[in-house]
Amino acid sequence: MKFTLCLALLSVLAGCARQRDLLPNEFLGLSLQKKLEGAEAVEFVDRMHLQKVASVKNEIGFYAGEKGKATIYVTHYGDPETAAAEEKKMTAKISPENSVFIMGEHKEIDGKPIYRCFGMGQTHYVFSDREQLFWISVETLMADSFIRAYLDYLK
Repeated sequence: MKFTLCLALLSVLAGCARQRDLLPNEFLGLSLQKKLEGAEAVEFVDRMHLQKVASVKNEIGFYAGEKGKATIYVTHYGDPETAAAEEKKMTAKISPENSVFIMGEHKEIDGKPIYRCFGMGQTHYVFSDREQLFWISVETLMADSFIRAYLDYLK
């Protein structure tokens, strides 16, 4: 009896410890074409910003399919408070109309506070969820359905 109880408890704890797969192989008809992690992801983000901005743990997923293209950038932090604070810093930096991003606004999508802006032919969404900060860039024609489906996926 004790063995069975211990086994059940270990099973539950192992399930809790499993990390969410934030970059699935397929999503909304798009396939994961390339995934960057670790130093490669940090280098990509820093190069994109022309300076060091990336934290220690990052993931980037590049998606493509008949419907279009999307990129999901994920930065991992130690706690939800840090992720939320970094989200505020990031959106404050891109909010001024002197950047390549325009029409930025804070809005709620399916109950989730999100910053949305436009630029470089895409719609961009910035939000934090648990210990992660997300930046999603997606072709505008599929942007609304993509963000709603991804938010549902994160639940």
